[in-house]
Amino acid sequence: MIKRFVITVSLLLGTSLSAQEDIEVTPLEPLDLEAIIQDVIEQDKAEVPTVSVDQALLRGIDKLDGTVDDLSLTAGVPLRFGTMDITMSDCRYPADNPSGEAFAFLTITDGGETVFAGWMIASSPALNALDHQRYDVWVLRCKTSETDGG
Repeated sequence: MIKRFVITVSLLLGTSLSAQEDIEVTPLEPLDLEAIIQDVIEQDKAEVPTVSVDQALLRGIDKLDGTVDDLSLTAGVPLRFGTMDITMSDCRYPADNPSGEAFAFLTITDGGETVFAGWMIASSPALNALDHQRYDVWVLRCKTSETDGG
């Protein structure tokens, strides 16, 4: 039984080795890394025009009692949500899409300690999320006359 196994393995190895000898390898041309890097930089420079407004709509949830509230914020005016104070500095959205892709700069404090400061993106709230044991807050959209029916 063992002899059969050894003979089979040696035949298979011998066949695969001889098949590899017949393969012709063509060297690849070197990549132009400078050109690739330059293309990436140029793509990053293509900015989407945005509009800045001073009002935003956020949603907050109290994970302890399950209540959900929509929070209307005005730039520079702190809003109390549970034990936290939320202040929005700016809300921006793409000029061609007022109801989507909003992002707001928020500063959230709890008991005088800053628990979040940064841009929060409506379409990807987990990208830069508030990490709080009791509350969850995320941006829904910027408030404009187009998105608020007026």
